[in-house]
Parts: sequence; structure tokens; C-alpha cells
Amino acid sequence: MTHCYRHLSAEDRAAIMMMRATHSIRAIATHLGRAPSTVSRELARHTVDPIKGYDASLAAYRANLTQHRPRQRPKLQPDGELFEVVVYLLRKYWSPE
Repeated sequence: MTHCYRHLSAEDRAAIMMMRATHSIRAIATHLGRAPSTVSRELARHTVDPIKGYDASLAAYRANLTQHRPRQRPKLQPDGELFEVVVYLLRKYWSPE
């Protein structure tokens, strides 16, 4: 199952902000060519103040902050001695336990 995920663009976020007052989430999603769950998640994640509503520029800023989180390092380094032992034992059908 291969899906190509496209991040929301600034234009998409602006359309969400403009249409949110008068259109449903499903109508916005249809207009953008996205799934309703994508629009719903965007609104849930990036609506800071329910009174002020959704702000596209603030949402883009917050999305950019969370996008650049460092990934966790692997437990075994591929060039390490322990990695070689684990690979050797797995090829011998040893259980990881």
C-alpha cells in the first residue's frame, strides 16, 4: 500500500480559513480535493483559540515547527560490532528474545 502524502500548502490553509465560517468540513475538503479527515485534523491541531477561529499563518508556523523534529536514533548502529552479531544470529534463525 503506497500513498503519496501531500502536505497542506499555504493556499490550502488560506482556503480553509476563508471557507470555515460558511462551509462544512466536507465541503471544504471537496473543494480542496482532500479527505474530510485531513481538514478536520488540520482544524483540530492548529486552532489555538476557539473564539478567534483558525488562522492560516499561525497554522503554517505551527506545522513547520512540528515538521522538523529530530528522529530517534536506531538502537543498533549498522557499523557496530553488536549489529554484526545480531545479524549473524538472526540468519541462524535465533529468536530475538
